[in-house]
Amino acid sequence: MEKNFELEKRFGAKLAYIRKSQKLSQMKLAEIVDMNFNYIGQIERGEANVTIKTMHILADALNVELKDLFDFSF
Repeated sequence: MEKNFELEKRFGAKLAYIRKSQKLSQMKLAEIVDMNFNYIGQIERGEANVTIKTMHILADALNVELKDLFDFSF
């Protein structure tokens, strides 16, 4: 269980990093992907268990490949 939590935290941190590098607020990203901004915050804090479909939607909205959200060398 601890390993999964670490993965969720790292994924969320990468999502936040990419979002901020594109100068998007959580609110704006949520608007683009038609999700609640609180959910975006939960993802970024590693509190949400995100589906592959949601990951794909977020990657598309940020104009990155899905695999880029799993490159934790930033």
